[in-house]
Amino acid sequence: MLTYLGLSVVVSLAACAERMEDASVSGSPELPLQTPLQAGQAPVVPLESSLHVGADVGPPAGALAQAARHGDVRISHGSVQDGVGAAELIAYLEADSSLPPTREEEGMPVDTILEVPLLRFRPEPPTVYVADGTPPALVDETVRVVQAINAALPPNWQLQFSPVPAPAGALQPADGWIHVTFAPQEDWPVNAMPSNGEDIGLAEPVISAVPTGDPAVPVRFEYVAGRVLVDHTRTSGLKRLGVIAHELIHLLGRNHVDPARFPETIMVGGGSEELTEHILHPLDREALLAAYGHLKPKTTQNGIAEDLENWADTSLHVRGALGSEGGEIAFGAALRNGLSQPWATGPTPGTAIKDNTALSGSVNWSGRLVGFTPGVEAVAGAADLSVDLTSMLGTAVFTGLEQWAADAAPGALGTGTVWNDGDLRYVIEVQGNTFVQTGGDAGTVTGAFFGPAHEGMGGVLRRDDLSAGFGGKR
Repeated sequence: MLTYLGLSVVVSLAACAERMEDASVSGSPELPLQTPLQAGQAPVVPLESSLHVGADVGPPAGALAQAARHGDVRISHGSVQDGVGAAELIAYLEADSSLPPTREEEGMPVDTILEVPLLRFRPEPPTVYVADGTPPALVDETVRVVQAINAALPPNWQLQFSPVPAPAGALQPADGWIHVTFAPQEDWPVNAMPSNGEDIGLAEPVISAVPTGDPAVPVRFEYVAGRVLVDHTRTSGLKRLGVIAHELIHLLGRNHVDPARFPETIMVGGGSEELTEHILHPLDREALLAAYGHLKPKTTQNGIAEDLENWADTSLHVRGALGSEGGEIAFGAALRNGLSQPWATGPTPGTAIKDNTALSGSVNWSGRLVGFTPGVEAVAGAADLSVDLTSMLGTAVFTGLEQWAADAAPGALGTGTVWNDGDLRYVIEVQGNTFVQTGGDAGTVTGAFFGPAHEGMGGVLRRDDLSAGFGGKR
């Protein structure tokens, strides 16, 4: 449902609870609650029997040719046709890009604008605020959604998350802000109350009209702020994560699309019937990347195909893998359409590492890191993690980093050239079965422990000059 309120638009997610299957992920222990300060970390996703760190872009096992062996780690490299593809993405954005009819009495005559550029947020990314008093579990869910969205967006256009909550009951967000409030529907503001009583999520963007100076497209609309309302009492689990993501992506400019034509997107009208633990579907991720990394500011529905004519459906991958107790640990990076996305995955531990009575003192893991530079050079090096189980602090050290020529596969140890000064060092803090960097070199490190008794570890490193996955064994 779309309702114009002056320069604001209300977008509602109707009957999503009825269409989204509730789901939960089995296995223990639970992941630690995320806080606003961790919104910049990579997502950590619990799957049926594994933990996945980073974007959902790992290639199928066996899809790549082995390029080298670095100790116990098998290094593979190559291309896989694993993207949505230009035709599907263009069709999706064209279906999404028509501005709903306006009314003359609202001061926006229907005859004055023949073409409207694709809706997006203003050039600077927004900052997400949760309402004061939001329970930690709902803050955690909002942070996880932001992490998933950021994993799909260009590095220079990442959603921020305020550590300071917004005042409860705030009616008008400031420019650049997105307020997220969880409340039973009967407690929503009167002006946001749905007419049919079935909506469990609302997105209310504030729109600004920006002159372009182009007679053919004299004005473009952009979102400059917004408010999200979610009735958390009527949804839970993956279903609620989907509702939060659906509403936030509305505020990034995406509208409802036909579920019969685009069933695997979180933005179908009424809510997606296809749930994923990674929250976003491939089409959702590629649309975000296209909107904020490739489409020109004045691109209209008729110009989408031209802007995306070189959109690729094939990714270049570099992958490392090693065996461990309980299953394979795999890690790497995928590069497609200018975005390098690192990832790592391995078996779920049986307990939190602090409860593993077989471990004490300082524990060490060793393995490899593999990834890409922005210039498509593959990078590899040693990855060593050390944790003091008393303080739950430690270090992640990457040494002997070397790179190979653009598009070339990594070779044997010592056959590349030194990457930068050859090493990176980080201070890390353990949280449950995950760890994050708290100091050291530039970059963001997010990791997890793998295997029934924490035999392995893995994670991702994101920097301006390197995106890489890493993994290792005790």
